[in-house]
Parts: sequence; structure tokens; C-alpha cells
Amino acid sequence: MIAVCLLLLGLALPDRPFPEERQLLARRLETLRRILPDGPNLTADTAHAKSLAEAAKLANVDALARPPQETGALSAVVVDLTASGRYLDIERFFRQVALSQRLIDVESLSLTAVNGGTTHLAAVLRLPFRPAAAPLPAPPDGTRQRVEGASRAIADAFLRDQALAVAKAQAIVDWRRTRRNPRVFLSELATAVRDRPVVLRQATLGSELRVSGFAVGEASVRALEARLERGFFRISDFIVARKGACYYFEVRGTSPVVGPDAELPIPNEDPFVQPDAPCVVDRDAPRGLNVKGPKPSATAHGQLSLRLREVDAADVFQILSQLTSQAFLVDSDVVGRVSGDLSRMTLDEILDALSDVDLAVSPPAAVRRVSLARGGTKREAKPRKPAKGHATTTASADTPPAGAEGDGRARQARVRLALKRAEVREVLATMAEIEPSYAALGPQGSLGRVSLWVGDLPLPDVWGAVTQAAQLKERFEDGRRLLERNPDTAEALVPVASSEPDAPRLALRPGELTAGELGLVALATAADGWRAYAYTPTGTLVTYRKGDRLSDGVVGDIESTDVTLDTEEGPVRVLLPAR
Repeated sequence: MIAVCLLLLGLALPDRPFPEERQLLARRLETLRRILPDGPNLTADTAHAKSLAEAAKLANVDALARPPQETGALSAVVVDLTASGRYLDIERFFRQVALSQRLIDVESLSLTAVNGGTTHLAAVLRLPFRPAAAPLPAPPDGTRQRVEGASRAIADAFLRDQALAVAKAQAIVDWRRTRRNPRVFLSELATAVRDRPVVLRQATLGSELRVSGFAVGEASVRALEARLERGFFRISDFIVARKGACYYFEVRGTSPVVGPDAELPIPNEDPFVQPDAPCVVDRDAPRGLNVKGPKPSATAHGQLSLRLREVDAADVFQILSQLTSQAFLVDSDVVGRVSGDLSRMTLDEILDALSDVDLAVSPPAAVRRVSLARGGTKREAKPRKPAKGHATTTASADTPPAGAEGDGRARQARVRLALKRAEVREVLATMAEIEPSYAALGPQGSLGRVSLWVGDLPLPDVWGAVTQAAQLKERFEDGRRLLERNPDTAEALVPVASSEPDAPRLALRPGELTAGELGLVALATAADGWRAYAYTPTGTLVTYRKGDRLSDGVVGDIESTDVTLDTEEGPVRVLLPAR
């Protein structure tokens, strides 16, 4: 502190003429006034806070100063600031606050998730000032010798200004040591939930911190609690309650204060991004579809065996795609839960059995379409077997002319998709990102939804299947690819581009389920060992094979009736439910 004062007042420098000394002191006072003003200036402080927020690209910025209340030698203008923006922009704002020449103390802040991927910010900022009536300390020693020869009025003014500079320098040092900034709070929040199926709904920081949100899976909640307790925060309470497919949690504790030079990781993702209906279980309604196959016999030559218990209709074809590498496109109106035991059958035999529950499957092709049987038609007739070396594929009504730009590249582009009830527009936009020559113009609004299970196929085959399922006619005009529902109508066409945000954060991976959460719904084999299937709490079908890990165990043997899990407490046997 003494070194700072000496530097500010120039006491360590050699004697200078009084006019030069007076000029240097005036410059120091002007610098100190920008950092710590004399008296409140509500307009300037409010404008400064707003300018920092707008420079950080925050939107809807509003700042309102409270009536000033002088409290001794150092008081503050209190500004209530509200804004909205991305989490990264909010973090950038508080970094600028920490580096601001005008001292700013963050008394409290509150972050609330808002639809559309934005976060609402409400912060209370304190900008200090020195009251005009605050008492001054004695001038520094040796100051009086510098005013010899000056008039009494000039000497008194110089001594008063020297005392003011000392008082301000001391106040600035004290304020900087105690001011608060939520940089560590923001950085720790983003780090704690990174790569975890967790979203935050609200976070406040004042005398204590309080954070609430949703997480999927018991293991995720336990891992989050352990991470917070081992991090920067001091946790006093961690409350958990079940809500739909999620766990609602609330954390209480305190957060440390760090200086502006602390090296903290900058958040690289937004922990407040909210997926639509995060805790709703995405499963078909329990409309029972019971599949019956022929009784197993010694003459059965098929390699496929499926035991299904309340599996969503679209997910049945996901299982078949994994077992056979056959790609399927399932219409959005194919719903219901399928149960049945099918043993030692071929793919065609299984599809024949599924046709008995009113599911129609298209003839053999690169992508086979699954739809509801209508008018008594259950399954389309099989076409003539193609000549050897040629494949039958689905295609849109209009295909690119020979030699069309990008057609050769598109043939080489391969597609892998595992999508359940995805928007057709998003699927087409994804393929256009893979191969730019497939960028297209299409109708406005929704183009419907499909489920796609594609292991590895040329992009044109998948594109043709999707456009055909969406009843889109494709044509080319002036080098542009056009998709139309009815070419005879003058329907406005817009770019077929992705409009949805990134995939929801609350997607639980197979290794994040606990042994207690593993509820078997299917067992299947294709002569290469049994596979087990279970639904995550949010309704995503996951696959397990021998040796795969769960959060608290390893998959051991998989048989036709059960799965054995090796856990720290010993082996656990999970049975497939009876029909």
C-alpha cells in the first residue's frame, strides 16, 4: 500500500518546481477521479454499465440506478442491470466488468433459462464514489516543504489535494481487495455440467449460491454432486427429487472470490440451453402389437431370433437394422409397442410376421420403407430378383440428369443415420451439409417426420427414400434442386436448411445407466452372440453386448432369457419380463 501511495504521489521522485508539482498532482487526481469519482453520478454510471453489457453483445439491456445513499468515507451507486443473451456473452460481460477502469463490485446476480437458447441476467452492481463531505487524512510527510513560497490559498489547496489523493489511493486498494466478480462462479458452473446430461434452469449468486436444474440418470446426479463438492464451490445442501424422466436438483453453498488476473477456463458450451420438454418420456402409447412367429423346429434355417417386450414399433426396425445391416425408413404414423418371440427366422420371415400387425414393408431395396397397412394390404409383393451385381434402390420421382454437378461425389458420400421421429427438413439439411450439391429449395413449414436406421449407404439412395416418403417431387431448374409437393401449384419455395439447435443435452449414453435402471425390453441375436436392449429414462433405445460398461458395472453373459451384470457388490441377474 505504501508503495502504491508513493507511486501515485510522486514522493520518491526528486524535488521539482512547484508549478510542475501542481500539474502532476492535477493529472493524478483526474486519473483517480475516473476510477473513484467525487460524489455520485447516476447517469454516467448507468451508461457505463449499459455500454459494457452492449459491448458483450447482450440484448434487451436495461439499467436503473437506485437513489444514492452516502455511508461514510466510501459510498456506492447501486445499479440494477437486466439483459438477455448467450451464456458466453454473459461471461464476457463480467470479464469486462473485472477489467473496467471504473471500479465495479458485483453484489449479486441471477441467471434464468429462457426459451430459444438464451439466458436472462439480473445483476446488482455497486460503483463506488467518495462523498464530498467525507473527512480527509493528514497530508503526507514532507508535502509542506514543497509549497514554500506559494500563497496561503494555493498552499492549502495543494495540501488538501495531496490528502485527497492519499485517501482515494487507499480507498481504491481496499475496494479492489474486497470487490466481487462471478467469473469463477460462471466458469465452474459450465465446467461442472460439461459433457453431462444436465441442464441448468436457474442460478443465483449473492451471499450464497443456489443452482437448480435437471439431470437424467442416477449416475449423472451422483457424478454431478461429487464434481461440485470437489470443485471451487463449498456445498452445504444438494437436494434431489424425481420429475418425469429426470431428476430435479437444487444446490446451495458459497462461491469464492477471485481477482481479474485469475486464469479460469472460458465456458465452451451453454449449460442453460433447454431442450424441448426435457423430462418427457419419448415412447409410443401402450397400444399392444403382439407378433407371432412359427414354432421353432429342427428344420428352421434362419439366424435371427428376437424376444421383444413392449418395444416401440420404430425401434423394432432399429434392432433389425443392427442385426442385418438392412436400412429402414419408418413413417411417423407407425406407432405402438411390439411384443413377441421370434426364433431362428430369416429377415423376410420376420417382416411377414410383422405384417400380421398391420405393418407394410416395401420390397427389397437399399432402404426399405415401413408404413401402416391400408385397405387390407399388408405387405407389397416382392419384385423380380435383380440381376447379379445390381442393386434395387428407392429414389425420388425426379433424379438429377446425367453428369449433374456433384452427382459423382454424392455417389461416393456415405450416410450413417440413427434417427427416431426426426424432421424431414432436418434430415435433408444434414445430407446437404455432407454433399453441398444436394442443397435444395423446398416448401415452407413442416415436411413431416420419419425414423431412419441406416448403417452405411450412398447418399443418393437415402435422399431418394426420404423425399419419396415425404411425397416430394424433385426437379432441376437453372441449376437449382427443387423439391415440391405438387409441381402444378405455385407454392413458395425456401432453402431446406436446419432450424433446430444442437442435439439435446439430456441424452443418456449406454455407459451412463446404472444396474438398477437397466430394464430389459428386448434380446436379439444374429448368430454372432446375443444383444440386450433397454430404454433410457427419456425413451432412447440403447444396445449392450458382452463386455459393455454401465456406470456401476460390466455386462457379463447375455442369454436368451436374461443378462448378468458384474458389479462391485457381485453379479446381478436381470430377467427379460414375461409376456
